[in-house]
Amino acid sequence: MSEVLERIWQFQQISRVELVEHTGLTSGTITNLTHELIGLKIIREFEAVSGNVGRRRVMLGLDSSLYRIIGLDIGRATLEVVVVDLNGKIIKSIERDMSERRGPDEYFDVIGPLLTETKREIENAGYTVLGLGTSVPGPMDYSTGELLNPPNFPGWSGFPLQRTLEERFGMVTLIEDDARTSAMAERWYGLGRNVQDLVFITMGIGIGGGVVSGGKIVRGTNGLCGQVGHMTIVIDGKICDCGNRGCWETVGSIPGILGRWSGGGSMEQLREAIRQGDAEALRCLEDTLGYLETALINVYNLYDPELVVLGGRLYPYLADYLLPVRNHLRSRLYAFAKDRLRIEPSTFGTSQSAVGAAALLFGFLLSEPVRLLALAEGG
Repeated sequence: MSEVLERIWQFQQISRVELVEHTGLTSGTITNLTHELIGLKIIREFEAVSGNVGRRRVMLGLDSSLYRIIGLDIGRATLEVVVVDLNGKIIKSIERDMSERRGPDEYFDVIGPLLTETKREIENAGYTVLGLGTSVPGPMDYSTGELLNPPNFPGWSGFPLQRTLEERFGMVTLIEDDARTSAMAERWYGLGRNVQDLVFITMGIGIGGGVVSGGKIVRGTNGLCGQVGHMTIVIDGKICDCGNRGCWETVGSIPGILGRWSGGGSMEQLREAIRQGDAEALRCLEDTLGYLETALINVYNLYDPELVVLGGRLYPYLADYLLPVRNHLRSRLYAFAKDRLRIEPSTFGTSQSAVGAAALLFGFLLSEPVRLLALAEGG
């Protein structure tokens, strides 16, 4: 069933005959499986369309009429809740400023009412909540759902986030590092639909990365795969909260950039100084782009991705310089690989992590649809 469902997701609309061709299953098996998926209201038949030789075909696609997924992004400065359908369409988005709040108790003062009301609204409208996906700054212990001293996120170390969410809101709950959820947003709903190997880099208060290889998220032995913000960029540089010295995050994140500029306290002020030709601001920009290029060349040589996606709250301030960054990178890559260089902006902007959190449940649905539906009904 999962193979059939994944093919329907991949092609968005596909006929039963084409499913037979792409899966190698018999037409009888395809008929039975698709009938069951239609009965579960995971897929539906679309209007018949004309085929290449004039014959009319019935197409199959995801059914957005019943199920909803909630995505929660717990960030260092903001919190966002989104509701998406099975196609990744954002039905609702709510964002809150958390810059003055610290630790789980103060965060849950906001999370509690938001999730309770969001779930109530969905159910009152006649939809079924499949579950809650949550993105949060890592690292974390995936066996317990506890956070492990995330850099620049005081008060959360050892907090049992997954258990707390499950107990308080009664939903199937999955949690993941925010950079990895961002990667999964692209994998399931965005630019990575037909890409097997990609790296998502999120740049904001911190810098993180999510690695997708062979279509699957990669965590590594200690859950540290993709921690690109903590690769050493400046030898003998500042000590980072992670314990390393000279991390990219210490110089390339928003606090790192503003810490190297004496002119003000916000990226908007820095951008304005750059527009006015301020020499120090221009040097700060040049250094920032140099650190970005160095980090990206390391990412390409380490992970060999087909696609690198850049996002996060810092990206809009660097977007105008992406073309020269690409050109410089091409001069530093292996000659046979430089023409395959592909760097793109994220699909969902500032909602990337929250949409990716919801995508965790979508990935569960594709792999084990009957089990997830049973768990969702039990919750």
